[in-house]
Amino acid sequence: MTERFALKTKYFNDEKNLEAFREEYADMPFREKAMENKLLAGGSVAAALLVVIGLFVVGGAI
Repeated sequence: MTERFALKTKYFNDEKNLEAFREEYADMPFREKAMENKLLAGGSVAAALLVVIGLFVVGGAI
């Protein structure tokens, strides 16, 4: 059984295991949910930094 969480495919042994993870995932704080897919979290941080740096360059601050 598979299901996607945070754009990452997770594999489960059975429906009971999947339901237990869904409940656990729903109760997780945002930062823990982000760490379920470290590549996505890292890419989001890098993109945000590039946007901020781009705004400084366009604004003439750098």
